[in-house]
Amino acid sequence: MKFVDRIRKEVMILDGSMGVFLQEEGLPSGYAPDLWNLEKPDLIADVHATYASAGSQIVITNTFGATAPRLAEYDAKGKVADVNRSAVRNARKGVDGRALVAGGLGPSGKMIAPIGDFSFGEAVDVFREQVAAFMAEGVDLLIIETMFDLMEAKAAIIACNDLRGDIPLIASMTFTASETTDTGSTPEATAAVMEGLGVDIIGVNCSTGPADMLKVVKRLGECTSLPIMVEPNAGLPVMENGQTVFKESPEAIASFGPRFVEYGANIIGGCCGTKPDYIKKVANLVKGKPPASRKSHSGVVIASRSLALRIGEGYPFVKIGEKINPTGKKLFSASIKAGKLDKILLAARKQTESGASALDVNVGVPLVDEPAMMVKALTAIQNVTPLPLVIDSANDDALEAGLNLYAGRALVNSVNAEPEKMERVFPFVKRMGAAVMALVSADDVPEFADRRFENAKILLDRALEAGLRREDIVFDCLAVVVSAMQEGARQTLITIRRIREELGCATTIGLSNSSFGLPDRPTVNNHFLAMAMAEGLDAAIVNPYSEGMHKAVAGASLFVGRDPDCRSYIAFATATEETKKKDLTQKKVLTTREAIYGAVLDGEKDSIQDLIHKALEEKIPPMEMFTEIMTPAIKQLGDLFAEKKKFIPHLVASADTMKRGMNILNPILKKESPDQKPKATIIFATVKGDVHDIGKNVCCIMLENFGFKVIDLGRSVPSDDILKAAEEHNADIVALSALMTTTMIQMPKVIDEIKKRNLSYKVMVGGAVVTKSFAKEIGADAYGKDVGDVVSVAESLV
Repeated sequence: MKFVDRIRKEVMILDGSMGVFLQEEGLPSGYAPDLWNLEKPDLIADVHATYASAGSQIVITNTFGATAPRLAEYDAKGKVADVNRSAVRNARKGVDGRALVAGGLGPSGKMIAPIGDFSFGEAVDVFREQVAAFMAEGVDLLIIETMFDLMEAKAAIIACNDLRGDIPLIASMTFTASETTDTGSTPEATAAVMEGLGVDIIGVNCSTGPADMLKVVKRLGECTSLPIMVEPNAGLPVMENGQTVFKESPEAIASFGPRFVEYGANIIGGCCGTKPDYIKKVANLVKGKPPASRKSHSGVVIASRSLALRIGEGYPFVKIGEKINPTGKKLFSASIKAGKLDKILLAARKQTESGASALDVNVGVPLVDEPAMMVKALTAIQNVTPLPLVIDSANDDALEAGLNLYAGRALVNSVNAEPEKMERVFPFVKRMGAAVMALVSADDVPEFADRRFENAKILLDRALEAGLRREDIVFDCLAVVVSAMQEGARQTLITIRRIREELGCATTIGLSNSSFGLPDRPTVNNHFLAMAMAEGLDAAIVNPYSEGMHKAVAGASLFVGRDPDCRSYIAFATATEETKKKDLTQKKVLTTREAIYGAVLDGEKDSIQDLIHKALEEKIPPMEMFTEIMTPAIKQLGDLFAEKKKFIPHLVASADTMKRGMNILNPILKKESPDQKPKATIIFATVKGDVHDIGKNVCCIMLENFGFKVIDLGRSVPSDDILKAAEEHNADIVALSALMTTTMIQMPKVIDEIKKRNLSYKVMVGGAVVTKSFAKEIGADAYGKDVGDVVSVAESLV
């Protein structure tokens, strides 16, 4: 029986923590566990053997950090193949045929664009090297674990897909207690991306104990039919005798097993702090049990980093905003040609406020580097709207460049039935896990439904040959100009019906095309829209500023099965008159102060420098810009981050925006106040053995923007180097970050040494695994919950 078929029929048991064993066996603090595959292979094999004896049917290789960037921290960059192949051999030896061996991949330690400066292609190459070693040695499964950034997860999945053949793939994200990842991804958006990429099993692991993880598993079970893997931590760690200890009992953790199964879990194991006694107990409770039956889902799913959207029969009608498009707009085109994003971002915000479900993004202007402009636009748009995006271009390179930068699952607009176009577009849509809009035209626009339908069948056949599914395709049935092709317009309705009934695929149209050249165009558009919905239309590219369009959709949805119990219509109809009458097309003219505030809040790094120069021309004092405009904007962003309304990508963009603005203001401020000193000097470091630094990097930028002098020592910094830097720079504060339970034990070593030497440095600690109680136990002076409060915590120490 194939593995995926098996887990749909019986619950299987994964292993638990490797790190907790290696710590007990004397793994030096801050050392790479992966290198013990070469240095102590028998010990690693024994750990796998212990889990197999406890009931694990799958074990994961000891390779969580065995990529080139992470091994480079230990001068072992060239040992990727040796480490990973040895890990597979150790696992095989240990389980001795009693369990399957999964090649394990963890985060690379790099920040992937658009959050960081490591390109998507570079990330894919890093993971490909690791996967190649697994495939050469022979694994039964591949598993990607503990990802918190969808872009990095996508890179790892694509690397696996490129090489894995029919080897099953599990991909797992780590969610916080607020049911999102640190970068703002929801379970629904994660599932959309992973389904599109062809992952076999979706998973959730690390970060939280089983109670918080239940909520995420429940949401996954409701939004996807993929099998689910669950690996909870053994609660939150505390410090005892210089070691991190998990106090949750094996019985308590295992007791959640049946509820995980009830909510949809097919595979259950453990993460940080879990040991074989837990595996044995959870195996006794759920091993071999039939998984819960779950609802199947239809339609095409697209997603942003945080929001998933289904396009298909029975789901709410999808309104794709058409306004980010330079066609026929001289000022919009000129702005794009000048490399500016102000009109694009204004349109993104306004359409979001106006009720669009998704946004079409087209930046095609003659003589513009469209791939580069698409990347620039998508980077900025993702920071100002949560809506899924439709990447729209006739330039295939621009489509591909956009997909390499987009954090969610995009809808590509478009492909048609021309052989060359299908041959070019379908492969990269498949590889990137996107959905695609397929125009039922070829080298002409057919008037009659029969030819459109034949084109649709050609498109579908070629898409399926390329490895795509019906659930990946939305057919554009072609809304022709009714004033020129009245019969053609009627044929569009027939095409919609036939594609829905005979092909079972989702449909859309570009609504505004239908009324071109006629007076009172909204009336024509909205009547045609209601007729098309009656034939089964699932989505349309529309003007979201048209209240009449929203009324047409709300009314028609009542009759076509898209609004159960009339709830959406009632909510729409009972909206306040003030809201319904609001002119959403009217552009509010912002003052320069308001524009700077908004640019910092929304991370508009490409506009901030022009705005600062404009403010200087208007004689706005530089100190006022810093203290009364930019600083409040960053503080509001911190509040929104604490409320889980903004996430790390927003913080990165906003911090970079403020930094660019301050690069202009700082020389002026220095001249005006030559004697002004920084608030304090902070030595900031990720502790030895920990290569996760995304949070630390954002903290450093935030602190610098608020007047602190920050010495960033980087990742995996030994205690002696931290103290040496503190002495050299006459530091006031030492800030320590850790993301892993195996490395957080470095923090008390630094604190103990400071106290031993009777040094005056204040110490603040933070990171995903660090808690307020842990900070208190180890004697830290302050605890930073997250990036959002790092400034206020630092200020409290000075």
